[in-house]
Amino acid sequence: MKNIKEWLKEICRWENVKAFVHVLIDEGEGTDKKYKTKFTCKLYTHNNCYKITAIDRATDEGYLGCTVSARKPRAGEDWTRGNDLADGKFNRETWENIKNDIIAYELVKVALKTESIPVRALPSM
Repeated sequence: MKNIKEWLKEICRWENVKAFVHVLIDEGEGTDKKYKTKFTCKLYTHNNCYKITAIDRATDEGYLGCTVSARKPRAGEDWTRGNDLADGKFNRETWENIKNDIIAYELVKVALKTESIPVRALPSM
């Protein structure tokens, strides 16, 4: 799990993971022996919460994935919306896909600049 902890430094200001990442699970040897280590954490933005799960399995290449949930419900709803983001093998490529998905999810649409409409001169009275 050293990899995921190092990768998280890339997206945390001053590489201060403890200040920006809420670690939920950081286990060593799995009790069911299906995995060697498991790590789950949450990252928060103004509107969303991102949950990243990393599993280093003893039998294969492991798993790395991310989900996103809105931090508050939309007007008239009593649930929060969410989506699955990138996931796959526990490797650098999947991490890059997760980072890109988080950035894309946080971007807001830019309003196009409208051309100014000339104002007609008012008739004199």
